[in-house]
Amino acid sequence: MSPQEPSAVGISFNDQALLEKCRTVELLNKELYTRFAENYLDNPEAVYLWRITASEEENHAEQFTLALKLKKGLLLQSTISLETADKLIARLTNVIETLPARSLSLADALDFAIKLEQYLEKFHLSCIATFKDPSFESLFKAMMASDQGHIASIEAFHKKMTAEAAITSLLATG
Repeated sequence: MSPQEPSAVGISFNDQALLEKCRTVELLNKELYTRFAENYLDNPEAVYLWRITASEEENHAEQFTLALKLKKGLLLQSTISLETADKLIARLTNVIETLPARSLSLADALDFAIKLEQYLEKFHLSCIATFKDPSFESLFKAMMASDQGHIASIEAFHKKMTAEAAITSLLATG
């Protein structure tokens, strides 16, 4: 049986491996945002944003777990290779491992998170899962919408923080 052939339970072995890697990416994102929360304890609003986002990433991982359990009723279309997923996993792992030694400013962490979420939105859109059961289909569509929500929340906080810094700078010089 080739890796592209459906397994006895539904999707191909490659598709199953890709879903498992997608789950790993979500769990790494959770770890990254949890670390960000720990690094910015002096800013309660930032901690709240990072913890909420980490929790949502964990929920996304659980959706991939559900998809893997329901693979009989799943069809997967993807333009993402296993190698691309592996590269993303390696990059996220590297970023997480270097965080304690390399402290990013909050603005840099927000910039990184925005770019990451934009990439993940494209990553998820390139891995379209469809379910025979419409209720499971709606779960995955909600995850895609949640990625857009992550970007909006992080960007809004970034803009607020930038505006506050500009006002503080103006008041200090005026």
